[in-house]
Amino acid sequence: MTKLASLIPPQGSNKYELCIVAAREARRLNDWSHRTGENVPGKVTAAALERVIRMEVPFLYEDAPVPLQA
Repeated sequence: MTKLASLIPPQGSNKYELCIVAAREARRLNDWSHRTGENVPGKVTAAALERVIRMEVPFLYEDAPVPLQA
């Protein structure tokens, strides 16, 4: 596991947005862990934040208009 101090958020990213996405990813990892019985190595919140900063967690805005295909 990477030390969180060495992870630098991408240039121009919103720190508040990263925290919200990481919190939701931590919840997802926790639920997955409870359902499957497998453990996430280290702390769930640290693993989630690391995944978000490395852009391994896809996210989108629900209120953003979806482009129509012709």
